[in-house]
Amino acid sequence: MENFYTAIALITAGASLAIGLVNIVIGVPKDGGKGDLVFGIMCLCMFIFFMIPPVGFILEDKAPYTLQIDIKRFFNFTFAALLPWFIALYTGSRKKIMPVVIDVFVALGYFAMLFTKTDSPKPAWVLFVLVFLGLNLGNAFFEGFMQIRKGEKSKGRWLIIALSFLAVLYMITAVNQLGNNYFGRMLGTKLFFPVNLFPLPFILIMGVRLSANVFEKYRLQKILNWGDIRWNSLVGNIQLFVIELDSKARIKFVNPYAVNALGYHAESELTGKNWYDLFVPKSESEIRKFNFRQIIEKGETQHFVHNIITKNGGELVVKWTNVFVYNNKSVISGLMSIGLNITEQEKAFEKVELLKTQLEKENLLFKEEQLSGQDEPGIVGKSESILYAVQKTRQVAVTNATVLLEGETGVGKELFATLIHKNSYRRDKAFIKVNCAALPPELIESELFGHEKGAFTGALQARKGRFELANGGTIFLDEVGEMPLSLQPKLLRVLQSGEFERIGGQETIKVDVRVISATNRELLSETAAGRFREDLYYRLNVFPITIPALRNRKEDIPLLVNYFVKKAAEEHKKVIENISKADMVRLTAHLWPGNIRELINLIERSVISSQGNTLKLDWLSNNTSAEKLVLHFSIEEVERNHILKVLNESNWKINGEDGAAAKLGLNPNTLRSRLKKLNISRGDA
Repeated sequence: MENFYTAIALITAGASLAIGLVNIVIGVPKDGGKGDLVFGIMCLCMFIFFMIPPVGFILEDKAPYTLQIDIKRFFNFTFAALLPWFIALYTGSRKKIMPVVIDVFVALGYFAMLFTKTDSPKPAWVLFVLVFLGLNLGNAFFEGFMQIRKGEKSKGRWLIIALSFLAVLYMITAVNQLGNNYFGRMLGTKLFFPVNLFPLPFILIMGVRLSANVFEKYRLQKILNWGDIRWNSLVGNIQLFVIELDSKARIKFVNPYAVNALGYHAESELTGKNWYDLFVPKSESEIRKFNFRQIIEKGETQHFVHNIITKNGGELVVKWTNVFVYNNKSVISGLMSIGLNITEQEKAFEKVELLKTQLEKENLLFKEEQLSGQDEPGIVGKSESILYAVQKTRQVAVTNATVLLEGETGVGKELFATLIHKNSYRRDKAFIKVNCAALPPELIESELFGHEKGAFTGALQARKGRFELANGGTIFLDEVGEMPLSLQPKLLRVLQSGEFERIGGQETIKVDVRVISATNRELLSETAAGRFREDLYYRLNVFPITIPALRNRKEDIPLLVNYFVKKAAEEHKKVIENISKADMVRLTAHLWPGNIRELINLIERSVISSQGNTLKLDWLSNNTSAEKLVLHFSIEEVERNHILKVLNESNWKINGEDGAAAKLGLNPNTLRSRLKKLNISRGDA
C-alpha cells in the first residue's frame, strides 16, 4: 500500500512540476496572464509538498508535529490559499471578499496546526481545514456558474468539471473526519490523507484547459499577425492619406501615399512633428489646433473638408474621416485620420459653377426662383453670404439676446430686424422702430424715454417714450451710431437693468424690451475715436450679424431683379417677361453703392419707362459716370479690383467670419481659385 501511495504522489508531483513550469513561463511576461502565473505557483507548491519526505503520506502523523511536517504542510496550505485568487482571475471576478475570508481561515488552520501539541482524533486545525476547503469549493462553484451565465460556457464547464473531483474528495475527507476515524485511521498506523489527492485531478484538468488557451492565443496571434501584414500592405498601397496623430497632434504614422503627396521622401522626416505647424495655413493653425483639442477632449469625431499646404507650397483639398485611437486603459490617445484628395473634384466643381453662372446670364426669361425655404418678403437670394445672414438671424430670433445688424446703407437691415421679431416669442407684442439719424438731438431723448407734463417748454402733457410702448416686445434702433454721446449712458442703463426715468420725472420705470440695433458705421472705430461709448458698444454687440452688400452677392442679382420687376409690374399694371443679356450683364457688373435700395429704384423707373414686355434699364444721369467707369473695364478687371479691395480691408485674411471670402460671399476654396486665375498675389496690395 505504501508503494501505491508513493507512486500516486510521484505522479502528482511530476504533473505539478511540468504544468507549473509551463504556466509560469506563460504568465511571467508583461503580456502574460496573471491567472497562468498564480496557477503555476500553485502547481510548484504541490510539487514541493509531495517531494518533501515522506513522499505521498505521513508516518505516525501525531502531534506534536515535526518541523519537516510543518514545512511540508506549509506548501499544501499555500496551494489552498492561492486557489480562490486563481478562481477570481480565471473567471474575471472583481470580488475580493471571499478570497480574503478563505485566506484568513487558511492562516488560522495553519497556525492552529503549528500550536497543536497533543494528538486527538479530531484536532481543531482539521476543522479549519474543512471550513476553508468548503468555502473554497462553494466560492469556486459559484464563480464557475456565473461565468457560464455570462456566456463563457466553455471556460465555466471546464472549471465545474475540475471542481467536481475536488468536491468528491472533500466529501470523503469530511465523512472520515466527522466519524471516529482520523483521516482514515482504518488504514492502520499509516495515515493517508484524501485531501492530498485534491491537486491531481484539478491540476490535470485545469492544466489541459490553460494549455488549450495558450494554443488558442498562439493561433489568434498568428491570425492577428497575418491581419497586420494585410493591413500594412493595404495602407502602403492605398491611394488615401492615412495619418495617425497623438493627443498633442504630433505625427506618429504617415502612409507612403501621404508622404509622397505632401512632398517628402520618408516617413521619418515627419514623425514627431506637429501636423498643424507643417501643413495648415498659418492664419488657420491656431483655430485648427483648438478644434483638434476639443475633438480629443469631448470624444466626438468629425468629418470635414480642409485645405492643406504641401512642402513645395502647393495646396490640396482633402476630405477627412477620423477614428479615435485608444491606449491599453481605454483612454483616447490620439486620432487616425483617413483623407481623400478631392482637389481635382473641387476644381471641376468650380468650373461647373462658373458655366452655370454664365448659362444663367444667357437666359432671357425670368424664372420663379426664390431663397430655399424662405417665406419672408423682401429677403431674396441664394448666395452663401445671404443664406448665412438669414441662418444667423433665425438662430438668434428664438433667444432674448441683443442683436447688432451691421451693413452699408440700403442692404435691408430693417427687413432682418423684422425677421428676428416675427420669429421670436415676442412676435405677438409691439415692434417699435426708431430711426436715430432722423431725430434731432434735442428730441431723441423725449422720443425714446418720454417726458412728464411741464418737463420743458411745449410739454403740455405726459408722454410715453418708445421704450415704454415697446414693453414686452421689441425695439429697433436704426442707425444707432448717430445717437448723441450725452444720451448713450441712459441707453446703456436700459440695456443693463431695463430701468429709466422720463424727462422731468422722478419715478423709475422698469421695462422688458428686446433691443435690436443697426448701423452703417464701424462702431469699433467710432469707439476708438471717442464718438461712441465702449461699454455701450459691447452691450449692443452681443450677437452681431453682418448683412452683405449687394456687390458681394452678385449671384443674387438675377433673383432680385426678378422679384422686384414682378412687384413693380403688378403695382404699375405692367407685364414684363424678358430682359436683354446686355442689361443683365450691366446689372451684374455694377458696383451698387446704394445696394438694394438703389436696385429697387432703378427697377421701378425701368418698369415705368419700358414699352412692351422686355425690361429696358433706365439709368439716371447721376449713375452715368459710374456706369461708364464700370463698362470701361472688362468684367475680369472689375472683379480683380474689387477682390483686391476686400482683401486689403481684411488684411488678406481669407477664412473666418471677418475674412475676405465671407465678405465676398464666396467659399474660401473658390476665392483661392479665383486669386490664381486672376493672378492676384499679396504683392499686389
